Amino acid sequence: MAGHYRFDASNRRNKMKPFQILPCLIIALLILSGCNEDVYAPVAESPYPVVHCVLNKADTAHYLRLTKSFSGPVDAYAMAQNPDSLYFRHARVVAEWCGGPTEMELTHEIRRDTGIFFSQYSVLFKTTERLERGVVMHIYLPEINTEVFGSTTLMEPPVFLKPNPLLKKDLNFYDDEYVLIQWEGLKGVCETTFRFKYLEVTESGMDTCHLDWIRNSADFAILPQDLLDYFNHWIKDKRQVNYRKILGIDILVSTGNGQLADYLKFKDWSIDYIDKPYSNLINAYGIMACRADNALIDYQFNQRFIDTLVNSRLTEHLKFVRW
Repeated sequence: MAGHYRFDASNRRNKMKPFQILPCLIIALLILSGCNEDVYAPVAESPYPVVHCVLNKADTAHYLRLTKSFSGPVDAYAMAQNPDSLYFRHARVVAEWCGGPTEMELTHEIRRDTGIFFSQYSVLFKTTERLERGVVMHIYLPEINTEVFGSTTLMEPPVFLKPNPLLKKDLNFYDDEYVLIQWEGLKGVCETTFRFKYLEVTESGMDTCHLDWIRNSADFAILPQDLLDYFNHWIKDKRQVNYRKILGIDILVSTGNGQLADYLKFKDWSIDYIDKPYSNLINAYGIMACRADNALIDYQFNQRFIDTLVNSRLTEHLKFVRW
């Protein structure tokens, strides 16, 4: 069985990948304008580059996605199925940093989601070189005689302050005390995930599941009562489950630099598309930024909290067991 993915109220909205926003907006505008006599689709007179590149120093492979805005007089639905409406021919991408310039290779290894857009392959540019410090991207587009520039400075991973990674991996939840999650590092945009892992046992076998509690913060406290409420709300009561067993807790943090924070704050395709959407690239729409992450793996609840989880009126129906 697949793991359970759940989010708190501050993060329930489905998140669309930045590089998907522009094409989806165009189709949405077409649908919304379907009742008007004069249908207007915001299709540009000529294609314009759209770039998405968010680098992580720790990644073993780095990617840049390059697409184009719609252009031309034909129907938008027809354009959506034509790869030439989405991708530039003969494009080249060169990453330049202190180690020297490296040409990124064209790859189709990550497929597009199926739907109204062409999805047989996706155009990405990839390098497995270890990037360091400041990175400048040069994107050469002979099809429209244009060169695109973008730059960012790579980040170091965030550092945990609490819980202390050097101490015993035990989170001491008590009835009237909280557990503090705290880390330091660049916090232009940040997210902390509290991942609760458990085993679910049925007559037919067992599955490893998890429940995510996501906070858009680097510092927050978790009260045991709040955690019980969260389990009660998101873990489903299933008759076929014989029992559930706690496996551990992962604390995952992810943060991005100011470029990523500005992009998430100021981009507004629905308002700015006709004029100029927010972008930190030269000669293109989109984003070049960086992110970093860190994790504490397999921390454990103390026995007192496990007993409470088993016996609490909020969670006793979930069939957790002591061990």
